[in-house]
Amino acid sequence: MADLTRIAQIMAEAVNGPGRSALAERLCAACVEALTVEAAAIVLMADTGHRAGMWASDPRARRLEERQFSLGEGPGVTAFRGRRPVAVADLLSTDEVRWPVLMADLAAAGPDAGRLRSVYASPLHLGSAGIGVLSLYRSRPGMPGPEEIAHFQVAATSVTLAIVGSFLGPTGDDTARSWLDEPPLNGVEVDQAVGMVMVQLKVPAGEALDRLRAHAFTRGREVEAVAHDVVQRRLRFTEEDR
Repeated sequence: MADLTRIAQIMAEAVNGPGRSALAERLCAACVEALTVEAAAIVLMADTGHRAGMWASDPRARRLEERQFSLGEGPGVTAFRGRRPVAVADLLSTDEVRWPVLMADLAAAGPDAGRLRSVYASPLHLGSAGIGVLSLYRSRPGMPGPEEIAHFQVAATSVTLAIVGSFLGPTGDDTARSWLDEPPLNGVEVDQAVGMVMVQLKVPAGEALDRLRAHAFTRGREVEAVAHDVVQRRLRFTEEDR
């Protein structure tokens, strides 16, 4: 019980702390401080093709979240879609077959002693309404034990309540939602690019996003960078891209 109380206290301090950094950034840092993890990331989204924002405590975690969004698959994507936590013992294991494109992408990056190896992705939701995912990373392979999972879920609940609570401030309270006004990464340009590709190829939104992701993957780029080129009219999709 003492550990759970400590976790709740650290998360509460992150919520009520000074506003010099975004709330989500403070929550990521609090997860690393309170839990047996080395990195944390929070992704907010309405669905797996529309990301409202992404924050991470570590560049390695940020990179993994970017690749999942660009490829449209991974532990966080599965956790959000299935509304249940997903644990991965080793992201570099050849035995992992749930996300073949992501695993091939990670393997192609080559060995790196500093890479994150295991992840626990927990969906953030209130009832049936999903708002995103909290991903917790460690550099050593291995599955979390029952006690660790209980701790992770306390953190996920705290993150959910903090994010939802930030939108329930008094009317006119700019501090309540300012942390989300300009997230480090957002899906605005991706949404715009999807609309443009829909017109260019005369395809539905889902297929337009798939085309953006395929273009990004085959060229080793992030989908946001490709979307930016489309919006800036430096890239146009044609019938040959179908």
